[in-house]
Amino acid sequence: MTALEDLWSERVRSGPAFGHGPAPAQPVPVRYNFGQGVPAPEMYPIADLQRYAAEVLEQGDDVLDYASTGGTDELVLGYTGLRQQLASWIKLRHGRDVPVTDIMIGTGSIQALSLIALAFVGPGDGVIVEASTFPYPVQFLRATGATVTTVPLDEDGMDTDALEGRLRELQQAGVRPKLIYTIPTFQVPTATVLPIDRRRRLLEIAEEWDLVVVEDNCYYETRLEGEDVPTLFSLDRTGRVILTDSFSKLLAPALRTGWVVAHPTLMQAIMRMRQDLGPSQWICRVLEAYMRDGKLPPQIGAVRAINRRKRDVTDAALQRYCAPWVEYRKPHGGLYFWLQLANELDWEKVTLDAAQRGIACRGGEAYLGDESGRRFLRIAYLHESEEQIDWGIATLGEVLAGCARSPQPR
Repeated sequence: MTALEDLWSERVRSGPAFGHGPAPAQPVPVRYNFGQGVPAPEMYPIADLQRYAAEVLEQGDDVLDYASTGGTDELVLGYTGLRQQLASWIKLRHGRDVPVTDIMIGTGSIQALSLIALAFVGPGDGVIVEASTFPYPVQFLRATGATVTTVPLDEDGMDTDALEGRLRELQQAGVRPKLIYTIPTFQVPTATVLPIDRRRRLLEIAEEWDLVVVEDNCYYETRLEGEDVPTLFSLDRTGRVILTDSFSKLLAPALRTGWVVAHPTLMQAIMRMRQDLGPSQWICRVLEAYMRDGKLPPQIGAVRAINRRKRDVTDAALQRYCAPWVEYRKPHGGLYFWLQLANELDWEKVTLDAAQRGIACRGGEAYLGDESGRRFLRIAYLHESEEQIDWGIATLGEVLAGCARSPQPR
């Protein structure tokens, strides 16, 4: 009998494995969950979602149809009412007047990123991503057959000086540079923020090389201090920046609702790749009512307050228990600490021993794409209570001390 794996398509055989890469075995139940990039659970707007879900169901039977008065366009772009609310939000936050036909609602922003990959790149095309980044979009891009290359990061995010060199290397190899994927604001996993001068230079390069720029913006509203930096989308004057965003980091991941904004010509390409008959109209109507009643701005304010407290608790605990063994920069936003482990540590042993102590966290190899990432850990600090954060980081400090190859760090 033929093995069932023999029935896999060639794309499945040659494509990357699903997810963040191999995770260490979790031999004991998780006691300290520093692995999930989710909002603080106590900030989920449960009462509001319950109320709006019930109210929306009272609007009539068409709430549970595929589409409503917006017609068949909603089977691709999503519920018109929510897109109207998003258009107002985009005007407020990014200073751009965007028609609802330039907005598509997806299953989180991750679906939009997968559709963008299918819409714009394939074999013979070149893609630039940051040297450490969110792995899923990279997987989507590679699965198209495109050549994906990386550009270095420093303390200010993408090195735009190095970007031009990478583009020339692709061109010299006979590959057409076509797309840049970037998280310019609170980059994952480093939490860097691309300064305004680099943002402008990135857009200049994109215009010179005729590139599409995909701006992953789902951490933009998580700023804890300092001034907002304009998005690439808000600075774009040529229509080549595609913006993706999501409710997952502000309301709740289970809503699975995000959006993509693009120039009409680019949106047409993305629309052609969608085949799922659109997002849940019921959930979209719930979110429409939530935004219509002005709930989003105070929710963002409350989320920032709890994030700031937990960020500071995590920072203090890292300084107290782990300082000899890690280096990091205190993030000004986002959901993560990015820890560089001391050379004196057995990096592979760290993740294994952490799992033995019930600590869930993400190793850096998932974000760098190779073994060099073993010297990094990503700590997502919002899932646990402030007390649990302190206990968990104290336990991590014990793990690190026990993984030292020599008694003195550095």
